[in-house]
Amino acid sequence: MLKLAEWAQRIVTFRGGAVELLDEASWVFKTHMFLGMSIFFIFPFTRLVHVWSGFGSLAYVARPYQLVRSRRIGMPPRLPQSRTG
Repeated sequence: MLKLAEWAQRIVTFRGGAVELLDEASWVFKTHMFLGMSIFFIFPFTRLVHVWSGFGSLAYVARPYQLVRSRRIGMPPRLPQSRTG
């Protein structure tokens, strides 16, 4: 556990020698770490990035109503056409 803590500290602070700390680890542990870190690399290119929009939903609820204006300036509004025929 101490080696893992030292490894993580060296990664976060950009110090060298982090690889040597994991030389004695088994291949299962190294594979687990590789797959776990690949999630951070792939995350921005997946649909998982939309999880952050959940935090924006609070702002959506509190926002004022949107005013929608027609692009047809100076023309009367269109009446719905009936579909008889």
